[in-house]
Amino acid sequence: MASEHTIAHAYEPRPIFAPFHQRFQRWAILVAHRRAGKTVATINDLISRALYFDSLRDPRFAYIAPFYSQAKRIAWTYLKRYGGAGASKVSESDLSILIRHNGALVSLYGADNPDSFRGQYFDGVVLDEYGNMRPSIWSEVLLPTLLDRKGWATFIGTPNGPNHFRDLYHHALKDPSRWYVELLPVSVTKLIPEEELNEMRLLMLEEEYEQEMECSFEASTRGAFYARELKIAVIGPYPADPDLPLHFVFDIGRRDDTALGAFQETPLSVNVVHAEAENMRGPQHWMQRINEICLHNNCSRGTVWLPHDARAKTWSTERSGVEQFIDGGIRPKIIPNLDKLDGINAARFIFKYLTFNKEPTDKLILALKSYHRTWDEDKRAFTNEDVHDWSSHYADMFRYLAIVARFPHSRPLEIPDVVVEKSFNLGNSYSFTLEDLWSEHGNQPGINDRRIA
Repeated sequence: MASEHTIAHAYEPRPIFAPFHQRFQRWAILVAHRRAGKTVATINDLISRALYFDSLRDPRFAYIAPFYSQAKRIAWTYLKRYGGAGASKVSESDLSILIRHNGALVSLYGADNPDSFRGQYFDGVVLDEYGNMRPSIWSEVLLPTLLDRKGWATFIGTPNGPNHFRDLYHHALKDPSRWYVELLPVSVTKLIPEEELNEMRLLMLEEEYEQEMECSFEASTRGAFYARELKIAVIGPYPADPDLPLHFVFDIGRRDDTALGAFQETPLSVNVVHAEAENMRGPQHWMQRINEICLHNNCSRGTVWLPHDARAKTWSTERSGVEQFIDGGIRPKIIPNLDKLDGINAARFIFKYLTFNKEPTDKLILALKSYHRTWDEDKRAFTNEDVHDWSSHYADMFRYLAIVARFPHSRPLEIPDVVVEKSFNLGNSYSFTLEDLWSEHGNQPGINDRRIA
């Protein structure tokens, strides 16, 4: 920000935020580690732009936190401290200041009350911790308030998993003429002493530190089931082999998303070629997608696997999912009804045999990083219960894939230099061999012969 702006409201910006204050783009996204000072920087950016706004009458600016109580607790003190000297009115009841010389109003809001924005207009807004808000608060509520006055917006926050804040960040990177983008991990800012960072590393989970301090959108969520396994996951351009059939596996969502995965079995690995999810779609749509994916990859169709509950007469018809697939010319097979935790453990085991075809499986990989257990505050430990969110459908589909796919450990191989590990350590759970897993459930129908429909 120009020096006269700084003098006007006694704000001295940290050097790391100087480029942000001098930006020319209409939209901005600022990703910074904890205690970097991003709230102070953006509050002062609002004040400066309000002080020197002379384009239109009665300018309006807003700072928005996920909750109104957060806005009051986090930003109100800063707004009064830095904006009070130039204000003709400071309203404690409305959490707003009125700039004396041009009548600009700077107010604090909470995204938990979208109705507070109805009928309003803004010349500039800041969305703090946008990842903790519903995406619709921007696209459906706030964006329309900026359009007629050509207002601007800044999104700030610290990563909290692979969510819409991450998606917006990657979208912004592709359009530097319209978006100012800044990523400020602690290793770049050097704002926190190294001895304090060492203390944090000792007290925090690795994925927590990577997310909170190194601003990693790709770090697994705290308590993620597959955090360790994803570190060794083989991800890259692994397109489908036209000479091999393409198999499909589903997790069917009744009211939630249905997830589809496409994979190929090779003598040495299983290649996850494609993954997608969508809601409110029936069997006809998914049969069409199977044909389109096969055509796109120049592959023949292999086995189509449906979960055990596909026998139920749902999907908004009087016929089961299995019956509807058969009517469409696809005879599916049924995935064995394995206990969820055993299925997760089986999925953990098979990462060493997997390759992921990167771009078509990006959402699946993000979901596996996000799929996590609940935290029991009383016991101070993770439970074995999964958190049901957007990642669950992808994760359930992946678990089914681990059950039905033919991996090198499950068939004889005449390859002397391949070593197949017999056991897998589950860390906080227990260790077992995959052979023990099959044998433990050997009396269940379809477990020993996994190709039985």
